This record gives sequence, structure tokens and C-alpha cells, in this order.
Amino acid sequence: IMCQHTFIRLKNAIMKTILYATDCTKNDAYSLKYAYRFSSIMKADLHVLHVYDFPPMNLATIQPLESLKKRMHKERIELVKKYCEKHLKNEFYHKPITTHVIENNSISESISRLSKILGPDLIIIGMKDNHSTRGYFSSNIADSLLDKIEVPLLIAPNDMTYNVPSTIVYATDFEQEDISSIKKIIEIASPFEALVEIIHVYEMDTYTAQENMDKFKNILLNQISYPEITFRSILSSKIKTGLLSVLNNEKASMLAMLEREHDWEFNNLFHKGLVKDMEATVSIPLLVFSKKKTNLKKVNADNKRKILVES
Repeated sequence: IMCQHTFIRLKNAIMKTILYATDCTKNDAYSLKYAYRFSSIMKADLHVLHVYDFPPMNLATIQPLESLKKRMHKERIELVKKYCEKHLKNEFYHKPITTHVIENNSISESISRLSKILGPDLIIIGMKDNHSTRGYFSSNIADSLLDKIEVPLLIAPNDMTYNVPSTIVYATDFEQEDISSIKKIIEIASPFEALVEIIHVYEMDTYTAQENMDKFKNILLNQISYPEITFRSILSSKIKTGLLSVLNNEKASMLAMLEREHDWEFNNLFHKGLVKDMEATVSIPLLVFSKKKTNLKKVNADNKRKILVES
């Protein structure tokens, strides 16, 4: 690829808007606190979204349907306010938040539509929660969102409180899209001077992994200026096993990945299923970047996966 010597200015690359979606259950309270504190540290406006589904009504109901809908919408608005006040406590009054209440049977569609209006820099959701009244992400809303949005998606565990990130691990497969993803990660890491560890896990050395990592490193460092960044390749019997080993050894604060569609022309190791699998396994926030299918069609099959051929 053409190496552009354009350095990103970290101090000016600040998130302005964060969108967080909640089902207002007790188990989702941790991710609410995480989203609030994360947005405060990043000095970003926090928008809290609650999506509800109007239940089927008996035709013999005395009150008109429209009146019932208005009343329920009003009740949900009050519910979200009280929910935020209860769980954020005094923090609720320190930094204002904006709430949005939408009636829709599709949570992912509502998030997608609102994100087009707000233009957030980040979307935060809680991890799949089997205890929620609607099975909040039971139909894998995270997967559905990644097919709709281009905004980075942060999936926060429902049982953890916010901690300042010290180490962010990013799993790369040497793709063009990795570059822009890593730049966004540095925006997050920069205020904390957190370590960004770029890793490549491979199952078999069909090509020289370390050599390609060195090439990728040179390409990336020609485009960014961030001192707290490391690079390494890891041989493992399974990609998931290798990733978990790094997370445990480094006591990582966050795992970041690029969602990669299945592509049977290549041995695409970091595929969409792995993101889903890691979401169900890790106990730290998972930051996922979406790679649209349309992007895959724009590049030639010879250089679709790797950016290292022309470097």
C-alpha cells in the first residue's frame, strides 16, 4: 500500500459523542456505570437509549390504542430517568446525559437509526444477558449491529465496574482496515497513556509471521505517533486459545478486534464467529470494529486480505 506520512494528532482526536443502549434491568446497571464513567473520562456527551416493544393488546380494551401508547411512552421516559438516577447516584448530577426512548421491536434497528442522527464516535452495549426481561441480546444484537453500523462497538460486561484501561490488546490479521481501527484505539488509549499491544495469532507458519508483523509495524508507524505501542506474533494451536493466553498474561483491560466476514478463498482466521465466541468468553470490555461486506468487494482477490504484498 502507499505509505502516507500523516501523523494523527492525539490531543485533538477526542471523542465527542457516545451512544449507550440499555434495557433498564438490574443486570445492565454495571454497563450503564461503565458507559457513564468512560464518557466522562473521554469528555464526550453520553446519550442513553432505551428501546421497548409495545405489547399486543386485546381488541376489547376500553382505552383507545393511541392513548395507551402515549401513556406507556411517558412511563418509559420516567423509567429511564429513575433508572439512571438510581444507579449513577450522585454522578448523575455531575455530568448531564441525554436520554432517548423509542418504541420498536428491533433494538439493533433503533440503535442504527439513532446513530445516523447523532453521529456517535462509539456505541456501547452490555454483553448478552440471559436474565433480562427481553433476553436483551438473545438474538445476538451485537452481530446485527455490526451489519448495520460503521461506528466502533464497545461490548461491556454486565458485572464489572469501570477501571482506567492500562493495556489494550488488538488482534490483527494485517488488513488495510486494521490501520484505521488502531488509530481509533489510540484515541481511547491516549488520555491514559495505556499500552496498546498489537498481536497476531497464527495456527501454522504458512508464511513468515514475524516478517509480516515487522512490515505491518513499519506501515503503521509511518502513520501514527504513539510511544506506548508494541507488536508481536504468537503461535498457538487455536486462535482463541492464543488470544486468551495474551489477555491473561498481560492482564489486559480491553480486547479490540476487527469483525471479519467469512471468506472461503482465504484462511481468514479472525472471522465473525470468533468475535461472537470471544464475547461469550472474556470478562473484559470487547471493542469491535465493523468491516462492511461492500468493502470486501472493492478490492482485488489478490490483495483482499493482506496489505503487505506491495509494502
